[in-house]
Amino acid sequence: MPTGEWLAHSVTGIKGAAMADSKRKALAATKHNWEPRGLAVHKALELFLTNSAVKHCQEYIDWIEPLLNQAFWKNVDVAAVEYRLCDLPNSIGGSCDCLLRDKSTGKYLLCDLKTQGTARASTYSTDCQMGGYLSMFQSHHPSIVISECLTIWSRPGTAFITHAEPDVCLAAWQSCLMDFQLHYEEIF
Repeated sequence: MPTGEWLAHSVTGIKGAAMADSKRKALAATKHNWEPRGLAVHKALELFLTNSAVKHCQEYIDWIEPLLNQAFWKNVDVAAVEYRLCDLPNSIGGSCDCLLRDKSTGKYLLCDLKTQGTARASTYSTDCQMGGYLSMFQSHHPSIVISECLTIWSRPGTAFITHAEPDVCLAAWQSCLMDFQLHYEEIF
């Protein structure tokens, strides 16, 4: 951080603060399954987007190949990958997976990658997390307008994208941050 201080919070931590204990325990109990998969697929996407040699982790090839073979990638230019962001006044940090620019419209797309364990898993709202990244991005780069927030879902045998409006994501983040600040007032 430019001030030499550690950031006290992350977007993910703030988003997860209100999570029910039962869900937190369930996530912790299955971390040995989802964490290595998430790390491997994210690394493959990072290498792909930076034009590096993609090392296919054979254990997760069913997630990686459909993701990297999406026609979507031909229609975008990469503006940033694993881009570090911060909200200094609130001591919050985070990393967006990628910022892309649509080749035909010139519009910027903020993207986050999610991996799921089965082809039939349910999607869930990523609005709060995307809003956190968007808020920080706007604060540091006000001249770049993010036109859409995309969640890229990687599952065994398939990959697809869901779209969210930036204003909806910002509102979700602002609500989440306000709740966090109210419940953890002594931290702020």
